[in-house]
Amino acid sequence: MNPQKNQGAGDAPLLRDLQAEVSHESAPLLQFMLRHAGLIAGVLVVFLLVLVGTGIYNWHGDSRAEEARDALARATLQHSGADQVKALAQLAESVPSSTRFAAYMALAQSALANGDYDTAAQAYGKAAKSTDGAFSLSAALGEAGILLQAGKSAQALTLLQGLQNALPGGASVPQLRQMLAEAAIAAGQKELAARTYLALARETDGVNSSYLRTRAAELDPTLAAADEPVAPESPAADAKPKPDAAGQKDTPSKP
Repeated sequence: MNPQKNQGAGDAPLLRDLQAEVSHESAPLLQFMLRHAGLIAGVLVVFLLVLVGTGIYNWHGDSRAEEARDALARATLQHSGADQVKALAQLAESVPSSTRFAAYMALAQSALANGDYDTAAQAYGKAAKSTDGAFSLSAALGEAGILLQAGKSAQALTLLQGLQNALPGGASVPQLRQMLAEAAIAAGQKELAARTYLALARETDGVNSSYLRTRAAELDPTLAAADEPVAPESPAADAKPKPDAAGQKDTPSKP
C-alpha cells in the first residue's frame, strides 16, 4: 500500500469540498493560491519578521532614550559647578536624537549658571538645531540672549535678523522683535531699533503701544514723528445750520 497515495486520497475530498464551496468566478484565485501556497507562506513569514524587527528596534530606541534621561538626571544631581558642565557636555554628544534637545538645554543652563557664556551659547545653538518649531526658536533666543550678555551684540543682531527672516509670511513673535530692537541698540543701529519698535507698536494697543512709540522717538525722533497715527476727524463744532425750504436759517421758535 502506498501511504502517499492514501494520504492524497484522503485529502482529495477536502479539496473537492473546498472547490465546491468556491464560486465559479473565484475558482482561478483558489487554484493560484493552491499552486503558490509555499511562496505566499514565505512572504507572510518575511512580513512577520519585519514587524517583529521593527518592534525590537523601537523598543531598543525607547530603552536608549530612557537610559539617556536617567544619565542626564544623575549628571545634574551628582555634579556641580565646572564638573557638572563637563559631565553634561560629554553626555549631550552621546545621547540619542530624541533626548538631545533636553541634554543641550541642561548643558546651556548649567554653563550659564557657572558663568561659561561661550559654552552656554554653543549649547543653545546646538539645541536649536536639534529640533524645530517653537522649541528651536526658544533655544535660539536663548543663544541670542547669551551673546548680548557677553557683549557680542553684532553676532546677536545677525542671529536675530536671521530668525526674523526665517519666520513664515505674516508670522510675528513679539519677544523676537523686542530682543532684535535691544540688540540693534547695543550694536549702535538706532534707526533699525526705532523701526523695530514702531513695527511692534502697530501690533499692540494702549499703554504698550505708547511706550514703544516713546522708545522709538528717543532713538529717532524724525522717523517716529512720520509714523504717528492720524487721529480720526471729528465733526466740526461750529457747523452752520441748514437753511429751510424758503432759504431762511432755522431759528428756535419763541414762546
